Amino acid sequence: MNIVRELRKKKGIQQKELALEIGVSIPTVSDWETGKKDPSGDRLRKLAEYFDVDELVILGKEVISIGTRDTAGPKTEEARIISGGVDRLPKAQREQALRVFRAMFDQHPELFDDTEEKQDDFA
Repeated sequence: MNIVRELRKKKGIQQKELALEIGVSIPTVSDWETGKKDPSGDRLRKLAEYFDVDELVILGKEVISIGTRDTAGPKTEEARIISGGVDRLPKAQREQALRVFRAMFDQHPELFDDTEEKQDDFA
C-alpha cells in the first residue's frame, strides 16, 4: 500500500479532507496514492508536516512502521537513547540525525542487521 494512503487511513480521513488540507485536488491525492505521481516541493513539505513525518518517508525513501509497535523495545542503552530521543528532537535536528544514520547505514549496512548473531559480532 502506498505510504500516503496508509498515513491518510491511519489518520482516519478521506481523500477529500487531505486534498483540502494540502491545497490540491482529489485526483492529485489519488495520483499520489496510486503511484502515478510523487508529491514535490511545497506539497511534499505540507504532506510531511501534516502527517508529522520526514519528507523522505512520504517519498518512500525512509522506512517506518505504521500501526505496529515493537513490544520488545530497543535492546541496548544506546538504541533506547537513539530511538526515543530522535523522535523528540525539533524537525531540523531530527532530519540532521536521520541523515547521519542514513549515511552510516549506506556505508555499513551489515552493522544494522538485527539478528542476535550479528549483534554479538559487533559488541
